[in-house]
Amino acid sequence: MTSRAAFLDGARDIAGLVPGVAVFGLSFGALIRARGIDPIAGATSSLIVGAGAGQTAAVEVVVAGGTVAIAVLSALIVNARFALYSAALAPMFGRFSRPWRWGLAYLISDQTVGLYGRGQERWTTPALQQFYILGITAPMRTAWVGGTAAGILLGPVVPGAWQIGVIVPLMFIALAIPGIRGLPELVAAVTGVVAVVALKDLPLGLNIVAAALLGMTAGLLVRTRGTTPAGAGLAQDAPAPAAPRDSADSA
Repeated sequence: MTSRAAFLDGARDIAGLVPGVAVFGLSFGALIRARGIDPIAGATSSLIVGAGAGQTAAVEVVVAGGTVAIAVLSALIVNARFALYSAALAPMFGRFSRPWRWGLAYLISDQTVGLYGRGQERWTTPALQQFYILGITAPMRTAWVGGTAAGILLGPVVPGAWQIGVIVPLMFIALAIPGIRGLPELVAAVTGVVAVVALKDLPLGLNIVAAALLGMTAGLLVRTRGTTPAGAGLAQDAPAPAAPRDSADSA
């Protein structure tokens, strides 16, 4: 087992999510251009920050006339979830050398966090785990920065309504695909995909909540039906067998 093999393993695991991040970056770049933000500053934000939701919030605050301090505070609030990621990953990252620990922490994103456990199972030494994590994080950051730059240059290639309302949820559904082990999980995933697209016009990102609830409900119904013993209903309706006659009565 080599560091190259660990890196390529991580790159394969994340490959299905990279196009979605690139499209999200296109949308953010187009937003930068449409809002009149300096293109260099917009592209640099994706290189330094690497958190689409927080960057979008900061851009909207600046466009609305808010101060830089308020924009930064908005981004920090939106990205507060990364503190939870840090707490969860601390035991794993604590075994890495300081340069690796800081470098990989810089590359963390929502989509990659769910794969770290997989790398820990496959690659048992910290040295190989480092390269696995680099394999899943480097392509994602490259796609995000490249997508942002392309969006700034090309303009609104992707409809704005598809930015967070559809693309981001679909990326997380794609991340869950390896966890599908049977029909209930498959039904839940398919229902979630259909719902998040069909309900994309709901305000406040409610299509994500609705799709999650519908997917879980559909999967639960399938699982419940699958665990019901065949002929259970018939057994309840059948008459109880007659009690055996006592030997004294037969005499």
